[in-house]
Amino acid sequence: MSDAFTDVAKMKQIKEDIKNHEGQIVELTLENGRKREKNKQGRITEVYQSLFIVEYQDPNNTYVESYTYSDVLTEKILIHYLNDGMGE
Repeated sequence: MSDAFTDVAKMKQIKEDIKNHEGQIVELTLENGRKREKNKQGRITEVYQSLFIVEYQDPNNTYVESYTYSDVLTEKILIHYLNDGMGE
């Protein structure tokens, strides 16, 4: 049973970390199929109870994607927090 409590504590910490970086540029490493990864750079725009939203800008358009905290916990995505001045 202690593993479930540990996961809940980790999930709470992940959510707090993401909330503290709201509005900042991040680089996400996404699991993109079998042993493939995709790196994307965007801005955390909104943080909700069960998910957070990242806004991406391509030369042609702007789009958003949402991710859950369990994606981070299970390492389906990795977040690298960048300094405010980077990526722009």
